[in-house]
Amino acid sequence: MGKSNSNEPPPDVENIDLLKSEIASFASSIGLASSGSNSGFNDVDFRKTKPNKPPKQEKTLQKSTPQNNQTPINKKFSKKNEPNENSKPKPELKPKPPVLSLNDASKEKGFSKFKNLPKLPLIKASALGVWFEDAAELEGKVIGEGKKVEMKNLEEWKGFVEKKREMGERLMVQLAQDYESTRGRSSDIKMLISTQRSGTAADKVSAFSVLIGDNPVANLRSLDALLGMVTSKVGKRHALSGFEALQELFIASLLPDRKLKTLIQRPLNHLPETKDGYSLLLFWYWEECLKQRYERFVVALEEASRDMLPALKNKSLKTIYVLLSRKSEQERRLLSALVNKLGDPDNKAASNADYHLTNLLSQHPNMKAVVVNEVDTFLFRPKLGPRSQYHAVNFLSQIRLTNKGDGPKVAKRLIDVYFGLFKVLITGPSSNEKVDKSGKENPKEKKTEGLSESQVEMDSRLLSALLTGVNRAFPFVSSNEADDIVDVQTPVLFQLVHSKNFNVGVQALMLLDKISSKNQIASDRFYRALYSKLLLPAVMNTSKARKYFTFLPLGQKCLLFYYSSPCIFF
Repeated sequence: MGKSNSNEPPPDVENIDLLKSEIASFASSIGLASSGSNSGFNDVDFRKTKPNKPPKQEKTLQKSTPQNNQTPINKKFSKKNEPNENSKPKPELKPKPPVLSLNDASKEKGFSKFKNLPKLPLIKASALGVWFEDAAELEGKVIGEGKKVEMKNLEEWKGFVEKKREMGERLMVQLAQDYESTRGRSSDIKMLISTQRSGTAADKVSAFSVLIGDNPVANLRSLDALLGMVTSKVGKRHALSGFEALQELFIASLLPDRKLKTLIQRPLNHLPETKDGYSLLLFWYWEECLKQRYERFVVALEEASRDMLPALKNKSLKTIYVLLSRKSEQERRLLSALVNKLGDPDNKAASNADYHLTNLLSQHPNMKAVVVNEVDTFLFRPKLGPRSQYHAVNFLSQIRLTNKGDGPKVAKRLIDVYFGLFKVLITGPSSNEKVDKSGKENPKEKKTEGLSESQVEMDSRLLSALLTGVNRAFPFVSSNEADDIVDVQTPVLFQLVHSKNFNVGVQALMLLDKISSKNQIASDRFYRALYSKLLLPAVMNTSKARKYFTFLPLGQKCLLFYYSSPCIFF
């Protein structure tokens, strides 16, 4: 295309298309793309070349081999040509129901399970009062007194109990249907049921509590929903209100003043197939269900007492104390959970446990022996720190003792605990020396070789708590048991008095001084051991000199003050 003269007139409209085509051909000749969606610089010659991929025909050929045709194509194989189990499609997980919701699936399943069965003669849902009072009255009417479980073969008895358990489930479903058809038609119950499904968290808790209080046997699902608040791992925001509501329900309307029983403990073979017999079986089955739910609640309290959230921990401790002081069900487990908090790393939580245990004994003085045994088990656990030991001994030293009833026995038990802990702390791990496989002593044990006679001094607060406990408990011990204490405990303590460690000897003398007034022989031996410690050169340099000289009479103190350096006393 030649250059046009600038003096020439513009081209006609008819030649515009021809001009565009000439411009496009010229642009393509110098490497520019023509106008359109792909307009721009043609960079094909400047792009990096990639390695050619293997043709796909080889894969199709391999798939068509007879060996591969014998197995399904959609299976994956490992290196050993074995099918990989992980490649199987996983079943779809059903979403868990949210917290504070009724599981309608279980209800429909239970109703459909006994849908086609005829109804049995049963007590009306509207006639139920306090369930354990009605059950006790009905049991006296149907079973009477003196009838026990008659079991010849354990396996046969278990099978018989399982049949009765299924019958009890059927009766509970029947009672729930009766409750919904009669009481559930009232406007109040309808409002509560609607609140259960579409209310706020606080409204749902109130609705569940009211329904359980109205008829607990027919509203077992409401109790399960409240338990889901404190056992769910979704969050802790509902746990505080859940603990409060369940505590009130179990104390006020659910738990009797006795321990719950299971069906296997009941004389099921004496139940008649009458209305009263079926009603009593329903009460017994409900009691077994309640026992299982209450155990779940106690487990949730134990887990909450170990939680890092202080508010939840304190709430669980208070709930454990209230349940323990009001009801006897799961008493051993609740007491163990409360005593374990004496070893909590948080001093406030340990002090709260001490406070609750003290209040428990003030309300139930007959539990002193049980509580002392539980604390004794706690004190002698391996790897228990001095702080935990101090909280436990401090609690024991504050127990109020009397000379009446079991008071002397409890005081004797406390003395045994104090001296046992004292000897464990003083003697140390002398008999636990370890030797490696080559027959040589462990270098770590060489460092503790000098601890055979307790070179480590006890914590001063712990020693003070032990001495306080001995001082308070010893006057309540009977004279005969006091002589036994002197005969059993003094030989070991006198051996500790003559220990190479002067501080250990002074601590042993402090305990011997508490029991020497009960026995003149022990008192004479005490002063002989006391004066023999004066011959040791460590008496001039020990930090326990002031405590040691408090045992000496006034004349000896004056002579020592005259002949010795004043630095001993200051």
